[in-house]
Amino acid sequence: MDCVKLVFFMLYIFLYQLAFSSSSPHLCPKDQALALLQFKHMFSINPDASYACFDHTGIQSYPRTLSWNKSTNCCSWDGVHCDETTGQVIVLDLRCSQLQGKFHSNSSLFELFNLKRLDLSYNDFTGSLISPKFGEFSSLTHLVLSRSSFAGLIPSKISHLSKLHALGIGDQFGLSLGPHNFELLLKNLTQLRELDLDHVDISSTIPQNLSSHLTTLRLSDTQLRRVLPERVFHLSNLELLDLIDNPHLTVSFPTTNWNSSASLIYLGLSDVNITGGIPESFGHLTSLQLLYMRNTNLSGPILTPIWNLTNIESLVLSVNHLEGSISHFSIFEKLKWLSLGNNNFDGQLELLSFNRSWTQLEFLDFSSNSLTGPIPFNVSGLRNLKQLFLSSNNLNGTIPSWIFSLSSLEVLDLRNNTFSGKIQEFKSNTLSQFDLTQNQLQATTPAELDEEEEEEDSPMISWQAVLMGYGCGLVIGLSVIYIMWSTQYPAWFSRMDLKLENRITTRMKKHKKRYQIHVYRVSEDADKILHLS
Repeated sequence: MDCVKLVFFMLYIFLYQLAFSSSSPHLCPKDQALALLQFKHMFSINPDASYACFDHTGIQSYPRTLSWNKSTNCCSWDGVHCDETTGQVIVLDLRCSQLQGKFHSNSSLFELFNLKRLDLSYNDFTGSLISPKFGEFSSLTHLVLSRSSFAGLIPSKISHLSKLHALGIGDQFGLSLGPHNFELLLKNLTQLRELDLDHVDISSTIPQNLSSHLTTLRLSDTQLRRVLPERVFHLSNLELLDLIDNPHLTVSFPTTNWNSSASLIYLGLSDVNITGGIPESFGHLTSLQLLYMRNTNLSGPILTPIWNLTNIESLVLSVNHLEGSISHFSIFEKLKWLSLGNNNFDGQLELLSFNRSWTQLEFLDFSSNSLTGPIPFNVSGLRNLKQLFLSSNNLNGTIPSWIFSLSSLEVLDLRNNTFSGKIQEFKSNTLSQFDLTQNQLQATTPAELDEEEEEEDSPMISWQAVLMGYGCGLVIGLSVIYIMWSTQYPAWFSRMDLKLENRITTRMKKHKKRYQIHVYRVSEDADKILHLS
């Protein structure tokens, strides 16, 4: 009987200890708490240090380290996670933490020997070198240093992190690998799933020793050379491939089915040299949602494989030599972004009237092609359209009123066509930038203007048009309001009635606070407005 009591007593003690340990987290070792506090005091807090965080990640930056203090368990500090058994710090997540200052090679951070995940992205380390000591975190599975203003050479010791699943050092314009070091960097990273080296100066070819586990490969603007290995297209788990802005890189698609066909969602190949065109194997990319092939030397008609990409949401084929009718693009029912500018496409805009599927479309660029005819007077499905570019075509007729009643339209470019008729009172709650120059439009008469003066003031944009171009989203001019129209008789403006001119000036001064208008650098790279290509 005593033996039974002893067993129950020991079981009670065990259960009590188990419950106590689960409800009371381990205290992190004092030396690690001290190392974290020393790391904290090496940096100042500046919200501008994480200025790009929300735009790129959707995460709002805030100073995570401000709440750290020695009176509390460091395992409970914001961004710090500890091993449940030992209490050792194994995760340090300080992304978007507004840290600013020099990151020294003898930083106390390197005393956290058991780290498995380290994220210091979206801070400002003011041109600090990446210390070789990062390569001594032998247990690291995730190392993310992106967009944190590191500079210099990426140390070769990073290649010692053989357990890495994710390596992010991209979006830093002062970093380089040095010639022939790309293959060395990847030598031991056989478990890598995600690799981000955007904007790092690699200046070499893509090596063959890529991890077969890769799902994400970001190498945009890295000075890649020569020919892309076909093996890249046969990575069976690849979901995202971004090689944008590598003009010295030559890409030739496999003619057979790609191993990545079923998984690939994003394919970014703008500003590379594509040879051999688009093969039949392209049609197997049935999961593809975003395709960017701007300025890639593509020519001729769009081939059948493209029309199989029924899940496509963003399609950028601008600045090529493609041809054919634009009507075929109505097959893509999930489009949010379509950019076909600077090609040789022809036909009319009737697809805008019969296509009821483009309910999600936000950006449409048909500029600098060979389109003819009028803009249809009845349309369907464009209720979410924000930006419309139809400039430099052979479009004619009057400008239909539905354009100015689109509930989401913000930017409109109709310049350099042969539109005619009077510029009417354009009223819109959203439209802030548009260009009607180089057409055959006529101004509203003084009598009509007098009638407008008697009407109640409206908070909506009136008939004053805005001089704007379109480009890389960079505002380089002053905020202005322009009255603009084109006429076949330029001298007409100089003979304008002085009374009308004075009224216009008065109206502009009266309403100037209502407009948020900008002059943009005139460019034909419309698809770069939202940095999507």
